[in-house]
Amino acid sequence: MPTVALRPIELLTRDWRVQSRSRASRDALALLAHAEPLVAALRGQDLGDLVAALLGPAGARRTGAGRPERASRAEQGARVVQAMLRSAHVHPLVPRALLQGIVPGLIGIARRLTWGDGGEWADAATFFVDVLATAWEVIDEWSGQDRAYAVLDVLSAVRCRLRRRIVRTAATRKKEVSERGRDAAARRQVSRSHDSGIDELARALEVERGRTIAAADASVLYAHRVLGYSIAELSQSTGRSRRYLAGLRDRAADALTA
Repeated sequence: MPTVALRPIELLTRDWRVQSRSRASRDALALLAHAEPLVAALRGQDLGDLVAALLGPAGARRTGAGRPERASRAEQGARVVQAMLRSAHVHPLVPRALLQGIVPGLIGIARRLTWGDGGEWADAATFFVDVLATAWEVIDEWSGQDRAYAVLDVLSAVRCRLRRRIVRTAATRKKEVSERGRDAAARRQVSRSHDSGIDELARALEVERGRTIAAADASVLYAHRVLGYSIAELSQSTGRSRRYLAGLRDRAADALTA
């Protein structure tokens, strides 16, 4: 991670430390727990406890815990995010807690977009501020929706919106810069062809999701083919088995080509 990108993450975390243990945070958790039995079952004191449970204990991946335990934790985390998005309207701090809980995923999106390289941003920190702002917009727009794959859906939307901005900026700059040699032109053509294919797939999934392709199937195929997550990574983040997720991905792919 670029060192400059650490600053907005540190500021966000510092702000969350203050807000997460406040009276408002305790009130927000009480309202959320009343609306969502899963949250109530976690028996936290405030939203800080909820986000800590969502992210898991520090260093959990280094403890040598067995795969079933990790899968169970990941599945519970995915269900908590689903519940938080579904009932985000109960208190203004719930969307803020949700944003904090998906920061690791947002960092992953930033890496896959090479920290905004080629886009309109001056540096990685500026880009990540926009990543956070875009995630906040998505959470606000989707507040109240019940999405089985809420984590993947939010990350997919953030990645798609930011990538479109990068592509637009690159296209504008291309008009202003003359061609520099046959080899460079060939490399750009290959890149454009690849990007066009990815965009076409993304658009097709957005159109067919919930129509000819089941929403869960579309989410997995989008995360795998468009966002670039491996099936192993998706298994770890959702708590579902690799075989199950691969089946959803293949079913979505078959539906697109039918």
